[in-house]
Amino acid sequence: MMTEICKYGLKAFLACTIACGVLAACRKESPSGLTKPQASDEAIAFSAGTPRTKGAPQLSTLERLAAQHFSVNAWYTPDGDTFGTASLSYIRNHRFGCTDIHSYTSWRGVTSGGMADPVYYPLDGSLSFFCYAPYRADVSGTSDVHFDYEPAQTVTDQLTNYMDGSPLICFTPSASPSSQIDFIAATPVLDVVRGGGPVPLDFTNHLTTDIQFWCKYAGSLNENEGVMISQIVIRDVISSEYLYFTESAGTLGFSWCSTVSPEDDGAVMPVSSYSLSTVTSDLITENPYLSSSEAKHVNNTINGRLYLLPQTLPAGAFLDLTYVVKNTASGGTLDENTVSIPLSGTAAWPMGKTVKYTITIGVAERKDVTLSASILDWADAGNSHTGQELLY
Repeated sequence: MMTEICKYGLKAFLACTIACGVLAACRKESPSGLTKPQASDEAIAFSAGTPRTKGAPQLSTLERLAAQHFSVNAWYTPDGDTFGTASLSYIRNHRFGCTDIHSYTSWRGVTSGGMADPVYYPLDGSLSFFCYAPYRADVSGTSDVHFDYEPAQTVTDQLTNYMDGSPLICFTPSASPSSQIDFIAATPVLDVVRGGGPVPLDFTNHLTTDIQFWCKYAGSLNENEGVMISQIVIRDVISSEYLYFTESAGTLGFSWCSTVSPEDDGAVMPVSSYSLSTVTSDLITENPYLSSSEAKHVNNTINGRLYLLPQTLPAGAFLDLTYVVKNTASGGTLDENTVSIPLSGTAAWPMGKTVKYTITIGVAERKDVTLSASILDWADAGNSHTGQELLY
């Protein structure tokens, strides 16, 4: 009963006033002359399709899966037309989550606490959906996800295969590894009319690059000596880019733009550095001493995962490695070294892949460090309900 009352109240509210400026309520004119239409009584719903969850931490329970929320943005197009530059923004950054706890096949508008907060199709016309995850409450520029609903033509003219009328998403990975997100977006779904049931979303598009570090040493150590990593810094890599939606020969997709800076729309891309260290518990803490026979994954923790922008590494990019030789009996430091390894010219970071860096420290010469890179598929997070999972 409460749901029906809330739904009726929302419908009446949406239709009653011009001044409120709330979703689908105001008759605000767009540059094309369109006005927001009256809402119907059909709530917008999505199905997750068949993606698989990839990322950390693992979504090991259905309850955790249900807690994952994504953002929905939609544009309205009148009957007889298709999505384009004349379409009108209809939904902006509405939170959606799982509302069907038993089957995990229905995702609808929710509050941050998971309570129902539905939004409705218009009475006429169609909607085109642009969705991303994880949800961010503020997309005005203060978070790692910044949505540009009306991008400048001076920018979009420089984007290859840009889908006319679509938004831009500026993504800036957090400086702190523990706060970085496994950023994803659904393939756009265009020109959906009400009455067709839950809209399938393809959330298999993993948009960042997972960076891993594996280390070992070569040579012989003295008795009671051990080598451990104390800090790894990825220095001066591209730190903010536009993600834009593409359309080419009828195929919809995404692309990153590494030639137009989100900071000033200029050609010089912003760069930042990202640090993993034992001080912030980003690196191995259990049996931290390296082996000479097998490389160890030195940041295999939630805090230590790096989700960074896909890119061809710029000329000034370096990997700074600090390692110490310790007395394994007393814990005292016998030696400490920092080595800077240029990354320019090494393997590019592809979207949706893992870059595995294997670092070998030659303990005889101390600063004799070699680096190799391999490109791997992103590992599954391990939830057994892959049929309804959101990639996260």
